[in-house]
Amino acid sequence: MDCSFISRDDLQRMFKKLDKNQDGLVTLHELHWILEKLGWPEHTPDELELIVGKQSLDIDEFLRFYNDAVLDSKGTKKNTDEAIARAFSVFDVNGDGYISAEELRDVLERLGFEEEARAWDCGRMIRVHDKNLDGYVDFEEFKNMILHV
Repeated sequence: MDCSFISRDDLQRMFKKLDKNQDGLVTLHELHWILEKLGWPEHTPDELELIVGKQSLDIDEFLRFYNDAVLDSKGTKKNTDEAIARAFSVFDVNGDGYISAEELRDVLERLGFEEEARAWDCGRMIRVHDKNLDGYVDFEEFKNMILHV
């Protein structure tokens, strides 16, 4: 899986963070929680169980679920734009239409990824996708970043 916004390493760190009891599994309630925080609350934990066929996911299943969810989100243009707009609004904390490095860091910390927010260079992440070099990621840049997965 090659993705520019959430890399395989990032997903593995997310998995470890979500796996509170360190049993090597993420429950569907934990998966639902992170999806909801990221602006994708389309499914309840019960619906997720119907989709994945079990109560929890190991790391490989978690990575496959992410990959499948990203591919599924590329369905229709309308659905894709709506999903991306919801995700963008999660990171555009102040609602100004732009994501700054500070907003990215704040959202990661709010989602419980304090250690990752300190480890990742959020400024660099913004600069990589900031095509017009204004120091922020706007919706179109965010959309290009997400669709680059």
